[in-house]
Amino acid sequence: MFRIRGLGQLTISTLFSRIGTQMFAVLIVLFVLSVYHSPAFSGIVILCSQLPGILFSPIAGALLDRGAKVPLMALDYGIEATAIGLIGGLSMAGDLSRTMLLVIALLGSFTQPLSRVGARTLYPIIVPKPLWDRTNALDSGSQLTATVLGPVAAGVAVAAVGARSAMVIVAAVFFLASVALVGVRLPASGTGSDQPLLRDARDAVAYVFSNRVLRMLAGSLTLYSAAQNGVLIAVPYLVLHRIHGTSTAVGLVIAVFGIAGFAGGLAAGRMGTAGREKRIIARSCFISGAAFVVMSTAHGYLLLVATMAIIGIATAPMTVAMFSLRQRATDPAWYGRAFAVSMNLNYGLTPATAAVIGAILSHSISEAFIFMGVVAAVAGIWPAILPAAYYRPVTDHSLPATT
Repeated sequence: MFRIRGLGQLTISTLFSRIGTQMFAVLIVLFVLSVYHSPAFSGIVILCSQLPGILFSPIAGALLDRGAKVPLMALDYGIEATAIGLIGGLSMAGDLSRTMLLVIALLGSFTQPLSRVGARTLYPIIVPKPLWDRTNALDSGSQLTATVLGPVAAGVAVAAVGARSAMVIVAAVFFLASVALVGVRLPASGTGSDQPLLRDARDAVAYVFSNRVLRMLAGSLTLYSAAQNGVLIAVPYLVLHRIHGTSTAVGLVIAVFGIAGFAGGLAAGRMGTAGREKRIIARSCFISGAAFVVMSTAHGYLLLVATMAIIGIATAPMTVAMFSLRQRATDPAWYGRAFAVSMNLNYGLTPATAAVIGAILSHSISEAFIFMGVVAAVAGIWPAILPAAYYRPVTDHSLPATT
């Protein structure tokens, strides 16, 4: 597959950016706990670092569909590197107040959909349709690899140089993601739309909510993602305050999720997911929900690592099924706009849930994990109870009427 023009560089760049994202997700929690000693504030910081990008996603999708996907991805990497570098630099200088941290997190978040969605819109354009499941498995493997390397790197960096200096290392990783895109030439894929940008963005929202498959993914995966991403707040707090472990231990425990899921994702890509999406998504949600509840009782590494592995194994095939189903259900001309809205809807509740989990952790670690388990299980109800025919990709990809 890497003989496909541009795929190798795109994969490398995406891997760097995902490692940087995973490093930052763990590091920002360790940073706030180290500097401000508040799990509730860490939830607020995560909310600010994600919410603007989610709100901006329809406009980001419209920009991506007009072409220039690679330059827009590089632009985001540069902005993220600058924002994270500022957090580290200002903190080392003693000039980073809580308000300044929130402002930088807010501003650095706006362009995130450009890179998060940009690569996803390019894969189905440059890869033949028969290879989609395998490519999505490779992409899922890239994400899981980042889930392994990112937290470990963040934990080791904090142990070696401290949370403040580690921020500069994360900024350098995003810079490398931008450098990896230099010289990439991909097929033209813009729509050449002459509509106002905001009109394109509005139409993208209408397209997603009128598409029964994308609507299902938005509803179910939004809840599941909110629960899964709670791991990045709850697990560090559990390791540091209940098990009394180190920052390196935090990274290693979170990395178990990626290690366990890597093989599962590759297997799902080889077996194919067409026609089995309903069962895969529902089963993953229920298994993960149960694992979160069991994790609430963990007072040592053995049970914590075992439940993290179960969640990783359960999530991997669902990720492949979700990616392929989304591609099959979307008109190629709408990849940028539809993917931007659909993917970022999947993160829609994550910022608010992060704030809630942070607040719950201040009172009870166990209750935070039980809350995550309930949310993950509820996410599986929609795909479990609706008829299988609901999940068949629609054949009419035309834009629905809007008012």
